[in-house]
Amino acid sequence: MQQPHALLLDFDGLLADYDHRTHLSELAEVAHCTCADVDAALREEGLELAHARGELGGPQLLAALNLRLGSRLQAQDWHRARRAATVVRRDSVSLLHHLRPGVQVAILTNNGLLTQPVIEQLLPGIQVLCSATLGVRKPDPGVYRAACATLHCEPARTLFVDHLFRNVQGARAAGLLADTAHHTQSLRKLLKRYQLR
Repeated sequence: MQQPHALLLDFDGLLADYDHRTHLSELAEVAHCTCADVDAALREEGLELAHARGELGGPQLLAALNLRLGSRLQAQDWHRARRAATVVRRDSVSLLHHLRPGVQVAILTNNGLLTQPVIEQLLPGIQVLCSATLGVRKPDPGVYRAACATLHCEPARTLFVDHLFRNVQGARAAGLLADTAHHTQSLRKLLKRYQLR
């Protein structure tokens, strides 16, 4: 097996813990409505999924959300709510600062463009690739090929790590090296196994 020259990582569930209820609560407080109202608008009407697919940009998502809720939510409100709902796993992230020289690192997430700047702020210096930009979501094999093309990396020499096995299966179908990790210890062992540390 050739040593990977690129490392592609999931964000929520691997490098950070995300509480969707907190995100909804923070948005609801600003919008002067209930969490259930925000959840219904985002999920039941498919706004969040359309945003993650790139079918709705950030301004379009907020406009649609405000129309349904009678609110005036702005991008900064979304960013603030997302940060409040996210706790970075610092021990896991610290592993990325001790990789073998020359290894390219990037995040591959199914989040939309409104969340991208929050992840970039939480993980400074690490490139963030969103499904909304790539036009396809995990676990579709196409998203991994698109990510590798964006990074100019060979799929066969790119390691993808996610906490969900279905996403790992999609990456393997696209020709990437891929495996699951659920916490710092398993991520550390994985990086060592692939000689990235």
